Amino acid sequence: MPRTKTTLPRKPGSTPAGGDGGDNMAIVVGASTPRAMGGVGGSLALVSGGTPGGSRSGGGSSGAHGTVPVEELLSHHLDSLRRKRGALAWAFFPDGNSHLIEGEVGHNAGSRYVVCAACHPGGLPLTAATSLCGGKQTGVFRYHWRTGQRSITDHVNKKHEELLGQLATAKAEYVAVHGEDTLPSSGAGGGEDGGGEGSGAGGGTPGGGGGMATPGAQKRMRAAGGVSVIPSLPGLPGHPAPTPGAVAAYNLMSSGFGGGAGGAAAAAVVAAAIAASGSAIAADGSGVAKRPRPHRPEQPFIIDLRSDTVTKPTDAMRRAMAEAAVGDDVFGDDPTVQLLEAEMCAVFNKEAAVFVPSGTMGNLISVGVHCEVRGSEFICGSLSHIHIYEQGGAASLMGAHPRPVPNKNDGTIDLDDIRGVIRADDQHFPTTRLLCVEQTHNKCGGRVLPLEYLDKCGQLCKENGIKLHLDGARIWNAAAALGVSPARCVAAADTVSVCLSKGLGAPVGSVILGDAEFIRRARRLRKACGGTMRQAGVLAAAALMALKEIHPVIHLDHLRMTELATGLGKIDGLKVGRPVQSNICFLNFAKEIDVPGVLAELRKRNIVVIPWQPNQVRLVTHHEINQAAVQAVLKAFSDIVGGVYTPPPPVVVVAAPDKEAAAAPPTNAPTNVAVAADKDAIAA
Repeated sequence: MPRTKTTLPRKPGSTPAGGDGGDNMAIVVGASTPRAMGGVGGSLALVSGGTPGGSRSGGGSSGAHGTVPVEELLSHHLDSLRRKRGALAWAFFPDGNSHLIEGEVGHNAGSRYVVCAACHPGGLPLTAATSLCGGKQTGVFRYHWRTGQRSITDHVNKKHEELLGQLATAKAEYVAVHGEDTLPSSGAGGGEDGGGEGSGAGGGTPGGGGGMATPGAQKRMRAAGGVSVIPSLPGLPGHPAPTPGAVAAYNLMSSGFGGGAGGAAAAAVVAAAIAASGSAIAADGSGVAKRPRPHRPEQPFIIDLRSDTVTKPTDAMRRAMAEAAVGDDVFGDDPTVQLLEAEMCAVFNKEAAVFVPSGTMGNLISVGVHCEVRGSEFICGSLSHIHIYEQGGAASLMGAHPRPVPNKNDGTIDLDDIRGVIRADDQHFPTTRLLCVEQTHNKCGGRVLPLEYLDKCGQLCKENGIKLHLDGARIWNAAAALGVSPARCVAAADTVSVCLSKGLGAPVGSVILGDAEFIRRARRLRKACGGTMRQAGVLAAAALMALKEIHPVIHLDHLRMTELATGLGKIDGLKVGRPVQSNICFLNFAKEIDVPGVLAELRKRNIVVIPWQPNQVRLVTHHEINQAAVQAVLKAFSDIVGGVYTPPPPVVVVAAPDKEAAAAPPTNAPTNVAVAADKDAIAA
């Protein structure tokens, strides 16, 4: 390959990251590469300001034992990309510095000692790596693709924050000039999910290791339209605000920087570097190749009252999803998932949290952790969601025995009934370990359990040595109805499952909250249930936006349901089944009405409700049901039910001329006429 040199112009007086203040940054492609460049032929050397050997980290890298040239790290990173390891942190752990651990068999076969090039620039012999491995500050780790890379990324983010930023800047400069398509996107190495042993140049190497954004992931980011994932870091010294073009360019080339201050700073450094470079990148990012945003056809407007789970993501949620900073949540380095979990802890005043795909899984995992000993028993309401609508998963999958106790009309369970079913310590019985309550209560018409009742449940559990789990499927609605904070609603509970896709209207997900040890065990069980997700920050971002956008106005759902229920109750043939306290209403039809026929007519008017009982439907309001929708629903029910149902005439009571006539009224009397013995009987 011929040697070519491209010069990227800089603003006067600007200094390349780690450079000596030269006016230009030279990027040399195709040069022969010495041992210091990692031994990767055809790689690149990045030389700052004409200084031979390029920039070194010097003492700037926090806690570094030694120094390593940034160009060497960049070369290592390109080599890692060929081996399908996209995380920048892998640049600090080149294969040439690793040692295969002999004698490992089974799942441990292929384990290696990996050595940080920033801590030990010249590498380490096997004996030294063996002795240093195990300490978090030593820069030597035992690595196997099955165990992931979290220790490695944590080490780099915390110990080499500044050097990581310089590497990110170097990559940004390279991509800004040459385009992302020039980055390695294939080669020998492990397969998907970091599995397998590589067989390419340089001998067998560990598989991919679960990089935070592989070239394939970067291409998916381009397909999403190239939108911002740069964290907001006001006051970060020395870094100018990124231009829109820098933001767009950064999104297209980002490899993911992980969580923590180090990752956030690295991301900001990249954006600032591009902003300061004076590169010819337009505000829409057109200086970097990208694909157009896929066209999303408009959907017909449907007034969907089946559930509050049917909402579509708002435009703000879609933007947040497209712009989300993501990692690999299995490795624990998805920053947006981390942010969501931290935010939920703050909102509900709990110690720890874990993001799961659904409320059903949230309840399943919670019961499984509390009832870890198979055959343990949990108490729940006879009408509870966990007992009726979750397929008996607690029993079939977790080996937990349910003890249903009758729910009262208001959704509560009598406290004396709860006390009465807590098992004595007897070898014939299962051990009672848990009480589950539901807030708000679905099958009881969205009824809101009083705070005083929940407090008494919590006290009862403490007195009897059992735990209290709150199924908070609609906890947001409960807090709005009670006029208190979400934290107050769950204060009595040891654990809570909070749904994000009901009242808040996020597209996917729930969060389990509890103490740190409970959540540690819940994370393990989440994996067994298949609930771990990779770049889950895309989903977490929508939930964070929903918390900001929908939560403050959730009380409007209750007001609209109250108006809707009041209006429907005035229509002949309809009756609201239970008092409305939140966003749920059960509507009963007169037995003469063909309910399926009514629902079909509603569907023709783009109104959808869900049948519940033979003559009952459920309606649920949510943020997509506005005032106009309420009026449209009332008019549709009035027109349709009024057209198929004629109310019976009012009953008329008349006095019989004598007792004999009262005892034997005429057979041809109208059905709405009742005969009474005398005027006193009529008055009664």
